[in-house]
Amino acid sequence: MKRLPILLCLLICLLPLASCGSSKQELLHLGINAVITEIDASGQAITVRDADRSGPLGEQCRIDCADIDLIYCNYETGDVKTISFEELQVEDDVILSIRDSDLKAFQEAGSNELKIEQLQLGTQRLN
Repeated sequence: MKRLPILLCLLICLLPLASCGSSKQELLHLGINAVITEIDASGQAITVRDADRSGPLGEQCRIDCADIDLIYCNYETGDVKTISFEELQVEDDVILSIRDSDLKAFQEAGSNELKIEQLQLGTQRLN
């Protein structure tokens, strides 16, 4: 019976230590809405602006699309497919997936180049 309080004290002391060792996963922002304003086909890059004009991207944000996933989701059927860079058009609505650290670096640096994880074509025009 005397061991129970000792075990409880030991458990209470070790629990905070165990939680200190766990690392936090970086946030991935899904669903930052933007509109394509320019396309650089030779550099496989696009320039976008915030869809609602009050978001974190501003009026002119360049995105290199050479090494990211480009997808399209048909909202009626729920089908998701990979698309090519050539399927993007000026004035398309896009949905960006951005890591928290990349978004903070973009905002703090005052640069117009943003690294993203994935781009989803939001404009519903593909089959």
